[in-house]
Parts: sequence; structure tokens; C-alpha cells
Amino acid sequence: MTLYAPQRHDIVVQNADGQFIAIIEVKNMQDLTRDAATSVRRNSMKYSLLPQTPYFLLLSQDRGFLWKEAWIKGPETPPTYAFPVDTVVTRYLKREPNERLYEIELEFLVLQWLNDLADGKQKTNEEPEATLALAGFIDAIKEANVSIGIEE
Repeated sequence: MTLYAPQRHDIVVQNADGQFIAIIEVKNMQDLTRDAATSVRRNSMKYSLLPQTPYFLLLSQDRGFLWKEAWIKGPETPPTYAFPVDTVVTRYLKREPNERLYEIELEFLVLQWLNDLADGKQKTNEEPEATLALAGFIDAIKEANVSIGIEE
């Protein structure tokens, strides 16, 4: 008998009707690569129920990866976009740039950042916001509900 442990997605973004726009996973791995990100997403898809969302983000405090509509293509699909996240950390925290955050600290920072993006409080002419705007992510989450994840 296989036991199934519920999976909590770190952060979810839903529109006013409750439809999922994005799932965000925060894994504060140092030197997160495209291949490692693909592997983390593949494992998330294998061991949890990921809703079919337009966007999936995987973030560390250094790098972020965005998949757009990749659930259609399957778990081996590499990210559509890569972008720096360290600039967001620097904007929101007054800490030494090389100081590693605990994963939960990064999760709450990302939650605040995404809420600011959804509320239109963050400009999109810098990175990583410029890349997210190019992907259509920022328009998609405007006025959306950004919250700590759900358990399946």
C-alpha cells in the first residue's frame, strides 16, 4: 500500500473566480540551474497534483524560472524564461547580498513581491519584472489573489 502525503504548493495565484493562474515553488537552492529547475518541476509534477495553470514559477534567491503553458508539453519541458531574483531580495530586504535566507523567509518575501505585482505597485522596467511582463505573467496576475499555497 502506498501512502500519499499531501503536497502544499508554496504560493498560489488565483483570479476572482478562483481559477489558478500560477503555482510558485520556492526552493532556495544556491546556484539553481536550468537543468536543476527542470528536475525540481518534474518531481513536483510526479509527486503532487499540480493544477493545470498558465504559469509555473520556481524561485531561489538568486535565480527564477518561469514555465508558460508547459503543463501541456509535460514534465521534461525546460523553463520558458530565466531571470535574476537577487534584485528583488535586495529591494525588499536590507541585508548583505551574499547572506542566504531561510526558505521560509524567501517565501514570505516572494509573497509580498507577487502581491505588489498583482496590485500594480511594482514597476516593470527592471529585471525580473521586465521578463515577467514579456511572458504576460504580470498582466495575467493583475488584481489576482496571491496567497500561501494550498494542500491537496
